[in-house]
Amino acid sequence: MIKCIDKNIIVEETEDDSNASNIIIKSENNNIFGNVISIGSNVLDISVGDKIIFSRNDAKKIIYNNAEFFVLNEKDVLAVI
Repeated sequence: MIKCIDKNIIVEETEDDSNASNIIIKSENNNIFGNVISIGSNVLDISVGDKIIFSRNDAKKIIYNNAEFFVLNEKDVLAVI
C-alpha cells in the first residue's frame, strides 16, 4: 500500500459515474473521475473512499505493482461526488 504525506492524495481512476439519483455525470476535457485510496496526514476535506473529479494536468501519474494511480494535492481536487 502507498502512504501519502502532507496534503497529497492518491487516486485510482474510474469511469464516468452516476450519483445517488442515477444522474450520469460526465467528465469533460482533461477531467478525471477517481476513488481516493490514500490521504496525507494534513488533508482536511477528503477521505479515503471518496469519489472525486480532478484535472489530469494537476496530477502526477505513477505505476505501482503494475497498477496506475494519480498523486495530487488536496487543493487540486475539483469536486467530491
